[in-house]
Amino acid sequence: MLRLRKTNGLKIITAIIFAALSAPSLALAMECNLDTSFTHKTKHHGKRPVYTDKNSVFFTAPMAVNTDGAPISYHPDDPWGNTGKAINTICNGANVILPNGKKIRYDKCTKLIEGFKEAKASGWENKATARMDFYGIASSGFTPCINDKEPYEGYFVSTTSVIADKSKAVCDQDRYLNSIEIPFAIYPGAKKFTSHGVGKRDVVVYFNPENSAIEFGIIGDRGPKWGLAEGSIAFAQSLRQTDSLPTSRKDTYNFGVSKVHGLILPNASLEPPYTAENVRTRARNEFNNWGGMDRLNACIKQHGG
Repeated sequence: MLRLRKTNGLKIITAIIFAALSAPSLALAMECNLDTSFTHKTKHHGKRPVYTDKNSVFFTAPMAVNTDGAPISYHPDDPWGNTGKAINTICNGANVILPNGKKIRYDKCTKLIEGFKEAKASGWENKATARMDFYGIASSGFTPCINDKEPYEGYFVSTTSVIADKSKAVCDQDRYLNSIEIPFAIYPGAKKFTSHGVGKRDVVVYFNPENSAIEFGIIGDRGPKWGLAEGSIAFAQSLRQTDSLPTSRKDTYNFGVSKVHGLILPNASLEPPYTAENVRTRARNEFNNWGGMDRLNACIKQHGG
């Protein structure tokens, strides 16, 4: 306790200021407050814990790269993505429908590409041969859309389910989110996520602990239920801190990030326009309202092993 005398006013003031500056801070550190969790089974990375509250979904996992929406994603003359044209294989953008109605899916890629070549050679619409069920490529019936604009003339028009510009036609590449420009992620189509409100246009934040890079984006598409962290090329570039682009399917598979801490904000839905600047700015604002880096660091410390 300080014993003060009226005749020592200057020393009294000095002592009080020193005591105030020397006292431990009364401010409490930001807490994560994500105490509810569930286990999500992924295809390639085992079981992953996911931590939630009504406004947040937090997880840690390797981030794969999704090329949908990139104008160089798929090319009719490069179905494997290994000749320097496409950066992905057609097996990730379409199924084959056989004349008997059966489908060949991505896990039978060699047979799928054989069917693709048959469908292409027969003009796409021939019921007597294989036809294509395009889901990552814009189409009219069974006929795929081909980009007619330079510098991407001749490529398939690659799609995303979130539309960047509804005024553009179905076969216009500019209608869709561009994976090279827009930081967007793919959410797992599993009930455990959708029951927490996760869906398209939600805010998503990825943090790379290796170099402390952080990026802010939007959920641009729904993925398979066994996925988890999956981001656009632009997301990967930011987190890897590089300007380079993949040039083949193999490059794309190696362009991911070995570990990210991911945060989805289900109640923070972003509306158009979906330019890179607007997406990043509005997503960052929502992240800061959620608690920003202080809260994210708390979640990483508590749950990000």
